[in-house]
Amino acid sequence: MATPADVAAFRATQADVVTLALAELADWWQQLLALLTGDVPVAQIETVTADLVAVYGDAAALAAVDWYDELRDQADVRGTFRARMAEPAPREQAAAVARWAVGPLFGAQPDPAKSLEHLSGGVQRLVLQPGRQTIATNVDQDPADARWARVPSGPTTCAFCRLLASRGAVYHSEESAGGLATSFHSLCDCVPTPVWPGEQEPYDVDALVDEYSNARAEAGGNPKAILAQMRKDLGIN
Repeated sequence: MATPADVAAFRATQADVVTLALAELADWWQQLLALLTGDVPVAQIETVTADLVAVYGDAAALAAVDWYDELRDQADVRGTFRARMAEPAPREQAAAVARWAVGPLFGAQPDPAKSLEHLSGGVQRLVLQPGRQTIATNVDQDPADARWARVPSGPTTCAFCRLLASRGAVYHSEESAGGLATSFHSLCDCVPTPVWPGEQEPYDVDALVDEYSNARAEAGGNPKAILAQMRKDLGIN
């Protein structure tokens, strides 16, 4: 069974992968700006972004495979199964993020720092995407009836993620997750964590259910109103 320490260790591993990716991105960005004399080379930025996302996304997925297999072995469930890596984020997706991120370079007062901020957030999310997808896909394929939970992690968890985490280990397939396996915002620290029958989630689900229930009692049944009430109650975004 995954423990809070297991989740924290895995998150740290994934964070290290992201740190390496962002350091390489920042170095390249400074070189780009130093040589930039004319039009913004959008195509080049798209290519470099996609390359970074592919290389470091593979590293994130590999770490997720190892973690899944380790936790499954610890769970001592019946049957033989070995996890497989998910593919990196599609190059087209990375290119779209790059095109959006360079928008501040085309303003009346170009803002390279803001573009790098946008690009870094997008790269962080896309680097982690195949690791998260690895967990979701293997849960779907595991014959041992695994589920996964969206475990809050890091110093702050937004209201939307807390709401999803309050459901506990109920996600089994893309359909059961409602597409949420890939719905992670930039800078999100949530960790999809596999849970097998008889195991408990490695976080306090009941506390999150209480947060949701209190907000719903105050705001009514509209999801947007509930999220707004949760943000107000908890003093978070």
